[in-house]
Formats: sequence, structure tokens, C-alpha cells
Amino acid sequence: MDYAPRYLDPPFRITRTSHVCLTVRDLDTSVAFYETLAGLVVTARDEATAWLRGIEEVAHHCLVLRRSDEVPSCDAIGFRVERETDLDAAAAHFGGAAERVERVGQGPTLLVSHPSGIRFELVAGMQVQPRILTDYPAHKGARALRLDHLQVIVPDVSATGTSFLDMGFRAAEVIADRAQGRFNGMFLHRKNNPHDLVLALGQGPRLHHFAVVVPDLQAMFRAADIAASLGMGEKVERGPGRHGPGNGSFVYVRDPDGHRIELIMPPMQVIDAEEPTRVWDAADKGRIVPWGGPASNRWREEATPFSGVPLSAEGALARWVAD
Repeated sequence: MDYAPRYLDPPFRITRTSHVCLTVRDLDTSVAFYETLAGLVVTARDEATAWLRGIEEVAHHCLVLRRSDEVPSCDAIGFRVERETDLDAAAAHFGGAAERVERVGQGPTLLVSHPSGIRFELVAGMQVQPRILTDYPAHKGARALRLDHLQVIVPDVSATGTSFLDMGFRAAEVIADRAQGRFNGMFLHRKNNPHDLVLALGQGPRLHHFAVVVPDLQAMFRAADIAASLGMGEKVERGPGRHGPGNGSFVYVRDPDGHRIELIMPPMQVIDAEEPTRVWDAADKGRIVPWGGPASNRWREEATPFSGVPLSAEGALARWVAD
């Protein structure tokens, strides 16, 4: 299998993961969680929606929270493209599955209903906001720097992954279940680290988590301490620990609506196009998660549905974490 067939010559040029849009039941409670614990900054809000960003980010938002009385869900995930002409190329690529939409704080935007059921937006730009990285008194919680990646559960990692490879993504790493003859995980990227979009095997499509970069391990512990102080200690779902793929340290926390955020250290770099895809053996649990407590059933099985998208293909989240 070619893990990077269009990486250097994509049909349209995605540059990175951009944002994630979630629905929440109580907007005030959710905003307070992401400000106080994660340390995200509110760019703007009204009665129904809040737009937040990391302290290192100048883009208008990386997280959109929309109040809804329905079951909490993910309206869409988002990717940046290099220029507006890439949206034209993407519209031609997806045909009737794509439509032009308008979004607060975003430039020209294309909404794609992917055949996998994943809903994603392609955005050519955002309103620029002040970077508050050096405004130290304004920092809160874990001091989230920026959005790094998204993980989505899908029933067929190989088929879904191939469609994203055809869009110009490259698989930095894959987790292969040789006994079953399938992929349990695929780490797809456009920017120079191992992951913009991670695909994991299971009933889907569902958003497993979104990940933000924090400056150091102390920031992770601070987030956990804040959760405990707020009476939300049980929301610290997993970690600290280390993933083998990406060599990333992690802590996972659930927000008041059950959406999962991962706090990670700055990821390793994957820079050169000739670097081969690393293939991990799903049976080698001790290398895939070299240290850290075992994953709970809720970490493996619970995730956020996409708004209005039915689930397909029964299955459990790939056991590529230590049991």
C-alpha cells in the first residue's frame, strides 16, 4: 500500500487541522471548563455560540461550542487550505458532497459530507486575533497553546484512510492487525508532525477526541489538579502516559458533556517527504503504550457522534491501547 500517493501533488492543498465544532447543553458551563481547565481563550461569544483559541494561535478559533438541547455531538471538524483556489479544486473533487457555507470568524468555507460520514469544513482563512503567548497574566489552566489533531473512529480504517491519502494526506504511522488483515489505526498528517487526523477502528463515524498542545508536563498535572478542585476529578479519564506512535505524552479529560480533550506535549517532527511510514504491530501492546495505566472501557468505547450522521458497522474501538 502506498501511504503517501498524493502528498507532494495533492488535488487541493490542506495545510493543517484547523478547528472542531461541538454542541453543548450549557454554554456557560462549557466555556468555563475550557477556559479554567484547558486554558483556551474566548475570542467571541453570543447567547448560543462561543469561539475559543489557544494562547499561541492568531486564528479566530480552534474550538466552536454551540448550545443545543439535543444529545451532545460534533457538528464538524475543520482543516485549513492554503488559498481560496484550493476550495474550488476541493469542490470539484467532492462534487455534490460539498457546499459553500458562511461561518463566523472564517473566510471562504466549504462543508464536505464525506462518504465515511465524517463532516468536515475546509477553510481558506480566519480573522486574525492577538497572540497572547507573552501576555502571562492572562494565562489560565493548562495554558493550551494550539489545536494539534483530531481522532475519529470509523468502521473501516483502510477504506477511509485511502480516501484521505487521495486528498493529499500522508500516513506517518499505521497500526496493523496482521491476524485480522486490517488496519486498527492510521496517523494522517499534512503539517510537519505525525498527526492532523487519526483514524481508529470501531463503530462510527464518531469523534474520539481533539488534542491541544500544552507547554510541559506540569501543565498536564495542573489541569488534573484544577479538575479535582472543581469537583471534576473523575473527568480526568486517562493518563499521564505515553503513546508509542508519535512518542507523545498524554492526559485525557472529559468535558461536562462528555466530549474528550487530550492534552499533549509538543509532538515530534515528521519533516522529510522520503521518511517511510512506520508500521506498528497491534499485538505489541508494550510498545504501543510503553507506560501509563490501562485504558478504561469508556475510553475505548465512548465517543461523540457527528450531528445527524447515523453510525455504521458494529465494532469495538481498536485495542491498540494497553488493556
